[in-house]
Amino acid sequence: MTTAKEKLEGVNARLMGLFKAEKQTMMAFNGLTVAATRAGKISPAMKELTAVAIAVATGCEDCIIYHLAAAKKHGASREELAEMLAVSVEMAGGPGAVYAAKAIAYFDELA
Repeated sequence: MTTAKEKLEGVNARLMGLFKAEKQTMMAFNGLTVAATRAGKISPAMKELTAVAIAVATGCEDCIIYHLAAAKKHGASREELAEMLAVSVEMAGGPGAVYAAKAIAYFDELA
C-alpha cells in the first residue's frame, strides 16, 4: 500500500517532469499559485484548505494530497480541515464524502 508521503512524492515528481518538459508554462502557473496563496485577508492555510475542498469536490486525488501538504506547512489544523471537508461533502454529495474521507486519512498520514 502506498503511503500519503509516497503519493505526495509521486505528485511532485510528475509535476517536475512537466516543468522540465514545458518550463515557460509551468513557471507562469507557479507564479499564479504563489499569488493565489499569498497572505492577505485570508491566511495561506485557509486558501490551501479551500483548494483541498475544491479538489475533493472535483475528485482530484493528486490535488488533494498536494494541497493538504501545503495546508499543513502553513499550520492548518485537522479540525479546520474537517470543517472545510464538510462544505465539500455538502457541495459534492456521495463522491465528495469518499474523497473527503481520503483527505482526512492523508492529513493524518502526513504528520
